[in-house]
Amino acid sequence: MELSNYVKGKKIIFGITGGIAAYKAANCVSALRRAGAEVYVVMTKNAIEFITPITMKTLSEHNVITDMFSDEGYVTHISLTEIADLFIVAPATANCIAKLRAGIADDMLSTMLLAYNKEILLVPSMNDNMFNNPATVENIQVLSNRNINFVFPETGKLATGKVGKGRFPEIDKILLKIVELIFIKPLINSISNNKFDIFKDIISKNSFLVTAGATREYIDPVRYISNGSSGKMGFGFMNAITSLGGNLKVITANYTDTRIDWFSPIKVGTTLELKDRLMENLNNIDWLIMAAAPSDYRIKESYDSKIKKTSEELNLTFIKNPDILQEIRKNNKQLNILGFAAETDELEKNGKEKLEKKKLNAICLNKVYKDEKGFNQDKNEIIFINKENFITKIELIDKEIVAYLVLYYLFKDKIG
Repeated sequence: MELSNYVKGKKIIFGITGGIAAYKAANCVSALRRAGAEVYVVMTKNAIEFITPITMKTLSEHNVITDMFSDEGYVTHISLTEIADLFIVAPATANCIAKLRAGIADDMLSTMLLAYNKEILLVPSMNDNMFNNPATVENIQVLSNRNINFVFPETGKLATGKVGKGRFPEIDKILLKIVELIFIKPLINSISNNKFDIFKDIISKNSFLVTAGATREYIDPVRYISNGSSGKMGFGFMNAITSLGGNLKVITANYTDTRIDWFSPIKVGTTLELKDRLMENLNNIDWLIMAAAPSDYRIKESYDSKIKKTSEELNLTFIKNPDILQEIRKNNKQLNILGFAAETDELEKNGKEKLEKKKLNAICLNKVYKDEKGFNQDKNEIIFINKENFITKIELIDKEIVAYLVLYYLFKDKIG
């Protein structure tokens, strides 16, 4: 995803508090500046113990705010809260979160947070016992109810050496959330009459199973037939669903988008394996999003040993793989299914036929032969059709954005 398409020219206040992960904020500020955002850094006194203001000044290309009574003045700093598009605190310590919940304003960062009335994004990072402490859990819940946004910490090795939940998340996760708040939320609001929050609430009440990647049908131990699916479109749905609070399960074939590993997928190789794992994991699922690209055919008899290059010709017999969605629909009448189809011509005609034949709730169609569209590309252009014959086109844009739009169109009638 080209970050500059979504944050260039945006004004972002970036707060840094006194956690060991403070040094990681430098990478996030640097990425935002490279993408063309204007970044204004605010540091607490404890944050300065972990990373110097001169480092952040160099990266942000603005003076760093550290004191309520600096030469630039209190009023100048507070005025930033009136023009900024987003306020981020990363890392956000337990102390910072508690102060915001209680409305305490005893330093420049907490004062500016209280004065800010647009989107706030907190990225907690702390010892796992602190994160799981009932006080912190309650503070986060209260702030969430006030529409404060979070990117939660990961489980991993902490500063103390133990493994637990509290580690600063991947920078890409934070950047994706920033894009959601700065670009996607206003976009959805513009087409829904300001109903993004209703959309988010609906997603949070549903369970999704997302598939991604390309299956492989082996000819011999080293050769196989497959397709160019990278898993990027599937990742877009995984990211959007979890960011909006939905319950997610993931099954993947082979993929090149390593961000999928964030979601601990169930991994498969062949189309038959994909079918079997799907059948085993559909309990309590509201929506199946079939973004994987299974092979239509497999080798009738694969070779146990590598085929030697001894003949001028090699004849192989292929047999048809089962249609996974048709098989699933037979035994899951109430399951909602979103299908995908890669086409080269007559998209709407072919799409409507597949929609009806497979008894899908909706289908996404894309041309795969065009540059920058379809397999193994960052962007996609699709036609969305649902069973009520609602048809719309999503113009060429990054797949992470496409996923949010498709989810919106899936629930458009419920959103109102």
